[in-house]
Amino acid sequence: MLITRTSIFTGVTRTLDIDVTQEAMDRHEKGNDLIQNVFPHLTDDEREFILTGMTPEEWDECFSDAYEEDGYEDYFEDDYND
Repeated sequence: MLITRTSIFTGVTRTLDIDVTQEAMDRHEKGNDLIQNVFPHLTDDEREFILTGMTPEEWDECFSDAYEEDGYEDYFEDDYND
């Protein structure tokens, strides 16, 4: 199904072909269930696009600087990448 969203970060409107049904989209839009429960087969990136219109590249651009500035990368590298 073609899903059109406008990125909350850049304002760019994009359309992606995502493996969802209109019934599932209606269920999600009612807001009665978590997106991962409605679309368990989708990737995190596809679910993020449905929620915010953001692409993985935009996500990285938006949040990578804050992640690095706050020192989180060192925390995760030290504790989880040994």
